[in-house]
Amino acid sequence: MRHRTSDLDRIVVVGGGRAAVAAVEELERLGFTGAVTVLAGEPHSPYHRPACSKGLLTGQRHGDVRLSTAAPARWLTGRVAAELDARRQIVYAQTGEMYEYDALVVATGASPVVPDGWPAGEPGLHFLHGIDDALGLAADLRRARRVAVVGAGLTGCEAAHVVRSMARECVMIDSNAQVMTRAVGSVTGGLIADTMRHEGVRMRLGRRVGHLSRSRRGWRLDLDDGSHVDADVVIATLGERPDTGWFTARHADTGDGLLCDESLRVQGVDRVVAAGAVARWPNAWYADQPGRVDQWIAAMEQGQAAARTLLSGSRAAPAAAVLPRYWSDLFGLRIQVIGRLDQAEEVAVSELRPGRRDIARGGVLAAHRRGGVTTGVVAVNAPRQFTTLARAMREAGAAARPVVSLPAVVPNQRRLSLVG
Repeated sequence: MRHRTSDLDRIVVVGGGRAAVAAVEELERLGFTGAVTVLAGEPHSPYHRPACSKGLLTGQRHGDVRLSTAAPARWLTGRVAAELDARRQIVYAQTGEMYEYDALVVATGASPVVPDGWPAGEPGLHFLHGIDDALGLAADLRRARRVAVVGAGLTGCEAAHVVRSMARECVMIDSNAQVMTRAVGSVTGGLIADTMRHEGVRMRLGRRVGHLSRSRRGWRLDLDDGSHVDADVVIATLGERPDTGWFTARHADTGDGLLCDESLRVQGVDRVVAAGAVARWPNAWYADQPGRVDQWIAAMEQGQAAARTLLSGSRAAPAAAVLPRYWSDLFGLRIQVIGRLDQAEEVAVSELRPGRRDIARGGVLAAHRRGGVTTGVVAVNAPRQFTTLARAMREAGAAARPVVSLPAVVPNQRRLSLVG
């Protein structure tokens, strides 16, 4: 089926990440034969962003993590969107160029959070987000002796794993009492923190950085308890904010991303869809308030869904139901997550090999539940059990999420914790 009409000949995609690439690929798969122009803000061709806290820190080059852009489109790198004229359907770039469109895909992603007063750009201070950040950090790590990681989320923990694999001292600072709180929940995050301590990561959890300054030896981080940490290199992974500053459409809601309907149409603006970390929409898997999903796989699925919605024109389009799922390997732990973990009323955690001192390495499963329904599952060193539970959740579908029974996949399991 061919999808070129007199009023949909030019599609502009703003952004050059996973969601943008997926949208372009889906447009081609669906037979769109009009002109597709991609405005990619970074000067690089698209790449696997998760590699920024993994392989790129240990010697991989850009070519090793490049995303394919084989689908026919005009890729323009180094074009940062500066302003939108939604009435005339024009995107203005920071270069002064203007790009007219019949339909627009917004996939600008998010930018790293930089605390007020932190001297971004100073040598030895890295806000780990994109490929340039990763390559600059990799060079500094070769010369560093002690590294401070501020922010114990998924990216921060992956960076700490790389630092320790290079036999560098590593101090991790986070305001939470455990690591990876948002990514795996507080209970599992506490078990992972125990493993990281065993691997030599110094933990300053429950602490905030009150002041950051240069010193003779590198950097001094003053903490809120009056203590301080000295480091040669500081890695900051303090979260992200959706990149919407350029989206100047009068009637759009840009609070915490672009507000979209269930099919990713941006509300208040005609012929515009959003995908990836910049999109806030009522995900059918959550069935409550609109929210964002910023994982890598989700960005791909949203890009595909946004393309399908564009080509549906004014007709009804399928809802974009995205079930979050992601994974990581660090400190001998295979961590796998599916579904939603926040707002859980209870977390049932089961230990696969009771009696082991390192509980996480021995295998852990955590089912996050709300209203008697399992909304998410976390597995650590339990790939077979995770596959079974994840399949059950996906087969049930967004309309009827299952209550996952741990005993069905964990024979002789011992209940480690039940948190209300």
